[in-house]
Amino acid sequence: MSPTRIVVLVVGTVMALGAMFSFWGAELIQTRLNATSGETPEEACFGAMFRLYSGSYDSNKKELLLVFENQRGVELELKTLYLFYPNEEMKTFELNEPLQGNMLLSIPIEDIEDGFESGTVKTNCPDVTLDFTYSQVSG
Repeated sequence: MSPTRIVVLVVGTVMALGAMFSFWGAELIQTRLNATSGETPEEACFGAMFRLYSGSYDSNKKELLLVFENQRGVELELKTLYLFYPNEEMKTFELNEPLQGNMLLSIPIEDIEDGFESGTVKTNCPDVTLDFTYSQVSG
C-alpha cells in the first residue's frame, strides 16, 4: 500500500471520528443546558395534563384561590400565573408549586386586583399550560 493511500485513510478515519465526537458533544451540551434551564425534556412531559378543578376570587380580600387537578401520573411544577387585565395589562405571579401526579393542589394567591379578564398558568413542561377566564373563578 502506498504512503498516499495510508495518509488518505488516516485522514478520513480521523475526520469521521471527529464528526462522531462533535455530534455526541453537541447532544451532551444540549442535554445539560435543558437540565439547567429548568425545562423538562419532552419525554418526561409526555401525556401531562392538568385542569382547573375549582377557583374563587374574593374581591374584599383580593385573594384568588385556584385548585388544580393533575389528570395524569406525570409530576408537574406550576411555575407562573399570568393575569390579563383590560388595556393589555398583564401581571405576573411566581407559583413554583409541585403538582403531584393524579392529585389536587390548592393555591391561594394574594394581592390580586379585581378586573382581570383571564389567566394562564405555565408549567415546567413548555407545551402544558392552562387558560381560564374571570367567570370561571368569580361568582
